[in-house]
Amino acid sequence: MKSLLFRLAGAAGAWGLLSCLSIAMAALPPRGVEPVAEIPYRIAYQGWFTVEASVNGTGPHDFIVDSGATITSVFANLAAQQEMPPVAGKSIQILGLTGAQELPAYMLGDIDFNGVAMTDHLGVVLPDWAPPNTPPQGVMGLDLLTRYTVHVDTKDKVIRFYDPSVRLEKRRRWVRTRMKLFKAQGSPSKLYTVEVKVNAARIPCILDLGASGTIFNMEALRNMMTGVRRSPASGPGFTTGSRVKDVFDVSDRAQPVRIQRLKIGGATWHNRIFAVYDAPIFADLGYERKPFCLIGADMFSRRSILFDFKREKLYIGPER
Repeated sequence: MKSLLFRLAGAAGAWGLLSCLSIAMAALPPRGVEPVAEIPYRIAYQGWFTVEASVNGTGPHDFIVDSGATITSVFANLAAQQEMPPVAGKSIQILGLTGAQELPAYMLGDIDFNGVAMTDHLGVVLPDWAPPNTPPQGVMGLDLLTRYTVHVDTKDKVIRFYDPSVRLEKRRRWVRTRMKLFKAQGSPSKLYTVEVKVNAARIPCILDLGASGTIFNMEALRNMMTGVRRSPASGPGFTTGSRVKDVFDVSDRAQPVRIQRLKIGGATWHNRIFAVYDAPIFADLGYERKPFCLIGADMFSRRSILFDFKREKLYIGPER
């Protein structure tokens, strides 16, 4: 099982101008249909959607919501406070910027997110980040998210979990695009991708809310060609010497670039700064020489989104 948890240092706040040019009709759960659960969130830990959970009856504990993590897990600071025994002879593969790592499996117990819960859950204990970075206590992954239709409402700052069988109804100015199951090379793990359009380039990108910033590889940059220019690291959204960091607190330098126009389905973003970095993880996923990217939480800071995992659709709301 794999997790893609990236932080883009200094990227929070560089949202730029978002635009949805089409007046399309897409779908949301009908008004009046109650969600299974509604969980408040806040943006914390350098730009991540953060919710609270009860773990084995204790809490609240901070968990980041990560659509690029296939397994719900905890950090060492929480495991140190609880009895979470290792599972003999079992390990779980986790992905970071430097590639894959095998971590021992642990019986994490019961995790409850205000009404959506996992009982006797098996996961991993992620190492804490080194000071001065303060880690959260855990990660909510796809093993929980894909049980539901998930609506991230950035206006009300809540995440609503619906029964996946709920019929969706059309809403004005929402657009949709296809999500594709992505099977990592040499692994049974599955993630979700969407197609990003920049000029003539069509780039598959993992939907990774566990990334506070969006990261393209160098091959993607070469395919974009016109409409893209390098930006100084001290420019908007990047601190001097901007770096990318991952769940293992490994840090490396990224090249900031400004993209004039980027599309996902019918939704358009203008004049945004992104990171370009040939992380070893791209090679592990089989995209060392092919265009690829990670779409992070920065893309949706001012747009609500809905994951319809059952029908493999992503719905994107208008700019707030």
